[in-house]
Amino acid sequence: MSAQPPGLTPTPQIPLAERYRIVAQVGIGGTAVVFRCVDLHTERIVAVKVLRKNGPMIPEAEARFKREARLAASLAHPHIVRVLDFGYTVSPIPVQRSAWVDDPDALVPYLAMEYVYGTSLKELVRRRGALPIDWVWNLGDQLCSALAAAHALGVVHRDMKPQNVMILDSKVELLAKLTDFGIARQVGGDYTTLTGTGEILGTPDYLSPEQVLGEPGGPSSDLYALGIVLFELLTGRLPFEADTPLAAASRRMMVDAPPLTNFRQDIPEALQEVVMVAVRREPSERFANALELAEALRWSREQSPLVEPGERGAWALEPRKSRAPDPPPTPAEPVAAPDGIPDGIVEAQSTVLRVAPPSQPLDEALDIPAQVAGETPADLMAAPPES
Repeated sequence: MSAQPPGLTPTPQIPLAERYRIVAQVGIGGTAVVFRCVDLHTERIVAVKVLRKNGPMIPEAEARFKREARLAASLAHPHIVRVLDFGYTVSPIPVQRSAWVDDPDALVPYLAMEYVYGTSLKELVRRRGALPIDWVWNLGDQLCSALAAAHALGVVHRDMKPQNVMILDSKVELLAKLTDFGIARQVGGDYTTLTGTGEILGTPDYLSPEQVLGEPGGPSSDLYALGIVLFELLTGRLPFEADTPLAAASRRMMVDAPPLTNFRQDIPEALQEVVMVAVRREPSERFANALELAEALRWSREQSPLVEPGERGAWALEPRKSRAPDPPPTPAEPVAAPDGIPDGIVEAQSTVLRVAPPSQPLDEALDIPAQVAGETPADLMAAPPES
């Protein structure tokens, strides 16, 4: 991908990478700034994430940015945000010299991805509180599908949380898209050596017990985090709370999650059982894979009131004996790529989230600012990055 000569900062008249005309800056995070752009080749709106070199950075940020581009580009799934292009460009914001940046005029990596009109799942829960149970079944099934596709290619997300799930502003259906593979790892690949000794990557509220202990995390860790997300969607709160995020993360290594019915009485017993299995402390006691969790969620729906009872999936809730760990999935063939991405975003305009079929009226509750895939809610922009 060609780019402008160093020193020629992109403007509305000078496009990023000679292709993307900047419309607005829609967000900024610890490692990247994101712009809403027009792709001059296709005339569609895209989100372009560009590495920052003028903020609180770490030397391996560019390597993680490149890794996210490569891993995300290897995934093609309706519930994963699509990567469209990546390469190098002149930084669109002034670059200040720092201890680890030798040349402030050097080209920086960028990643172009589909622009998601909607809101993050975290913001939806903040505004709405506990979600209707049928929404949770639908979202759980979609996110299991996304994780199954990633795990099949050997990609472990490692930062599964509602902030990284975008809900599309759709008139037709409730549609979720998983984003932000900035700290993902590829099992058996060459992308697992960017973490320093003793460094824990991820968001404390959603870390599995093994990640809290410093292990890198595998597919089972993603499923544990999804279990925490389902708990939060159903109750409007996290299962482990303490004075500090680290204290809350430590608690999950010593105690089990409380029953969901402690906080909400209308949760079907079968659905509660599924979530409680997903958040068990021992990886060998959780669901074996994302497809098994999806099957159990479908079973819980069949077993719930007003739904015809069914036998399918009941086996998933039987006590699981300790077993030898599954062999790691065969890693995907690395996708040839120049360089690419991670973090940050916030959309200024607002929209009404419309989903169907709703179990309750939505328009009066879901007037939520639109955001872009990978973004952070506006009220968190002043806070340090969560991952």
